[in-house]
Amino acid sequence: MRGAGWLATGLLAVGLLAPPAVQAAGPVFPVIDLHVDLPWHLHYRGRSLALDKGMVTAKAMAAGHVEGVVLPFYLPPGKMPPGGPNPAELEAVYATIEKLVLRPGSPFQPLPQAEQGRQVRGWLAFEGAQALAADPAAIRGWVQRGVRLVGLTHTKDNDLAGSSTGAKRKGLTEAGKSMARHAIEAGALLDVSHLSDASFDDVAALAKELGVPFVASHSNARALCRQPRNLTDAQLRTLGESGGVVGLNLHAPYLSDDPEPGLEQAVAQAEHLLRVAGDDHVAIGSDFDGGIVAPRDLPDASAFPALAQALLRRGHPEERVRKMFAGNARRVLGFTRPTTAR
Repeated sequence: MRGAGWLATGLLAVGLLAPPAVQAAGPVFPVIDLHVDLPWHLHYRGRSLALDKGMVTAKAMAAGHVEGVVLPFYLPPGKMPPGGPNPAELEAVYATIEKLVLRPGSPFQPLPQAEQGRQVRGWLAFEGAQALAADPAAIRGWVQRGVRLVGLTHTKDNDLAGSSTGAKRKGLTEAGKSMARHAIEAGALLDVSHLSDASFDDVAALAKELGVPFVASHSNARALCRQPRNLTDAQLRTLGESGGVVGLNLHAPYLSDDPEPGLEQAVAQAEHLLRVAGDDHVAIGSDFDGGIVAPRDLPDASAFPALAQALLRRGHPEERVRKMFAGNARRVLGFTRPTTAR
């Protein structure tokens, strides 16, 4: 396995030169987005490394005051070789991310070259870990290379866990429990977005046993939108009690049962998450560039200021909005297990 190099601490830097036109007139709310599917687009869909198209372009991130992004490894089933996901596919996606960061002339630059004050931090994540199911302990090496969040499955049940949209919606398998424990012990956090309710319970129990938070990087409240991908109020409370966060997902079908949700429904979801999970346990997990249908008025990363202003108009204090947009995510991404817990 190659060394981490530019991702030695799970941190990359992006030099984003914001044009004068995007300077905000009011308060600026930096954003850390817990789920941005750029690696999928770059590696499997042929998007240019110039990042001049899509929901998360360099200009859109600058306009949206994006301070950090979590970049997930997602291995689409239709693109896998015979036998399914494997470590070689992970290496290939990693190499693509590396090209993005190191590309000459790219707005993304390694930390030493990034202009001070114009950096976007980046962390890696797994959105499905079937590629390592045969060797659960291998997750440790990926955590050392910068993987911060580990989601065991995606839209289907696999050899590790049941999916929220899977056929059986089972809990964690023995291999899944082993990988989850290895991931936590190596320093990562578990991500329950896409997990079945039974798998959620297994993750919550393990996180409690080991004294660590867990996250739902891109999920909403099931009370407002009856999707199995969303979380119940009881789950939101459990997640908050762990010290973790839930990232507001901007996929329109997960915001509301309204056929064409917009900014109003995104605000309603945010308010419900804040009320149930608590001010310290809500973040942003847009799922931009993840094949989503963006809500009206929130088409891409440039629209984050509009969401912030809508929350302010509803009477939410600036401090609450700052926590939701970046502070809470920054805290959990920087979490380190106490030495006594190891």
